[in-house]
Amino acid sequence: MTDTPAREVQLVSRPVGEPTAADFAVVDTELPTGEVVVRNTWMSVDP
Repeated sequence: MTDTPAREVQLVSRPVGEPTAADFAVVDTELPTGEVVVRNTWMSVDP
């Protein structure tokens, strides 16, 4: 089997105040064989 394309939203820096787009990166990657994709509905960055 081949790897499956996937897209990740990564936290690249801890937000100071309200989060902005600069605090995140969207990265295209490949999902290795045997792994699964999990879709997050909510995310929290608590102090």
